[in-house]
Amino acid sequence: MKEKIAFIGVGIMGRGIVNNLKKLTYPISLYTRNKEKIKDLKDELTTIANSPEEAIQDAKFTILCLTEDKVVKNFLNESRFFELGKGYLLDFGTTSYQLTQEIFEKSKQREIHFLDSPMTGSKLAARDGQILFMIGANSQEDIEACRFIWEKVGRKIIHCGKVGNGQLTKLALNLVQAGILQMYMEGLMLARKSGIDSEIYWEVISNSAAKSGISDFKGKCIQERDFSTHFSLKNMNKDLNHALRLAMELHASLPLSGVLKSIFDSGMSKGLGELDFVSLLQVNEERNDLPNER
Repeated sequence: MKEKIAFIGVGIMGRGIVNNLKKLTYPISLYTRNKEKIKDLKDELTTIANSPEEAIQDAKFTILCLTEDKVVKNFLNESRFFELGKGYLLDFGTTSYQLTQEIFEKSKQREIHFLDSPMTGSKLAARDGQILFMIGANSQEDIEACRFIWEKVGRKIIHCGKVGNGQLTKLALNLVQAGILQMYMEGLMLARKSGIDSEIYWEVISNSAAKSGISDFKGKCIQERDFSTHFSLKNMNKDLNHALRLAMELHASLPLSGVLKSIFDSGMSKGLGELDFVSLLQVNEERNDLPNER
């Protein structure tokens, strides 16, 4: 009998991951606040738990795919994970370094193997099994025990070092991605105010050294004003907050990132939090007195 997997948090990314996990033909227990949204995922091997405790019962592998520290803490408390849990605990979300260390210490006391395992990739990457995982693990044995999970739902794993290093790497990555997108938007604002057609701007970007994965994916969304959520503004804002807090603790000088925060604050105050962070286009347009191109 294959060991049970508990998967906690079946949202934008979680749904695609679960569909790929199901291909392992392991028993899977799903838990999310709104069970109605995931009832279509139920089958002979996949059950939907009625409570956090039920979800982790007898699970050898528990995967957290949750959005923020508060939600992670609530689940661990409600499930009584550090009383009832066992085996391996993997955190696929982006969690603060402080909480990651707290979970690690509590897990160690219970002889639970904890690995921070934040991911990057859109909901399309989750659907297609193309996620990149950044792993914080204290032993190669822990990585090998969980490798079958990552390999089924992702395209690559990178061992970033000890527990916590996965989250630290992810914060640095998201800081870069947020900054790159803002620079594309600022270039677009300058081009539009200069009278340059937006399509010409993006054609030049896509055929120059400025081209990147961000421009290929997010640039198209900007051109089409498609703000449907692949990675929400509120989650990128949360990660930016974690990164800037860490920078203060480490006395790291990040002058551009400090200014970037004001753009995100404006987007959040405009109520754009649930939209993709590409929706910051609206903030940039307002600051430049530019109309919606459509």
